[in-house]
Amino acid sequence: MKNNLIISIGRQFGAGGRGVGKLLSEKLGIDYYDKELILLAAQEYGFDSEVLEQADEKSSTISGNLLQWIESLVPGEFLAKNYLSSDALFEMQSSAIRKLATERSCVIVGRCSDYVLRNNPNCVSIFLHSTEEDRVQRICERSGMSPQKALTQIRTEDRRRAAYYNFYSDKTWGDAATYSLSIDVSKVGIEGATELTIEYLKLMHKL
Repeated sequence: MKNNLIISIGRQFGAGGRGVGKLLSEKLGIDYYDKELILLAAQEYGFDSEVLEQADEKSSTISGNLLQWIESLVPGEFLAKNYLSSDALFEMQSSAIRKLATERSCVIVGRCSDYVLRNNPNCVSIFLHSTEEDRVQRICERSGMSPQKALTQIRTEDRRRAAYYNFYSDKTWGDAATYSLSIDVSKVGIEGATELTIEYLKLMHKL
């Protein structure tokens, strides 16, 4: 296996995970993966990417309506192998993550990538958090929604991400002990969080 550097980013909703991830990708000259992982997993297993998008970082259950919709799209051989469970969908995505880790250095946002690569010594995990005020402002600026709606979405998405991560791992989402490095983006901003991560990588002799 090559000594590829994998930076796994966990994040609160609206804390700037995508911004930090893309800036790290740019500064380090490595690939960036977020929802692209869904497409990779879909291609590898022959699914329509919409199927995996429906299960992306969701809870451990699939609704009846979604199940019927998936059945209309998924080839019969996959139905016979019981590939409709959320566990199977998670494994498909995890397989794509592990494959990426053997092929290239990259930044991966979310998708329990830190847990999936927990036995990979070249994976460095960071968690980005921020104040609700800071996150509300960021979401309002990028989406134009009202502060109250943004706050509701923040709390909903955080609960969803925590449930997904805690279900599929033996760790606790957002707990500093779970990650290599935890950063308060409201204190240092997107660029500051990026630079802190790079300095940490240097201290750990990853760069």
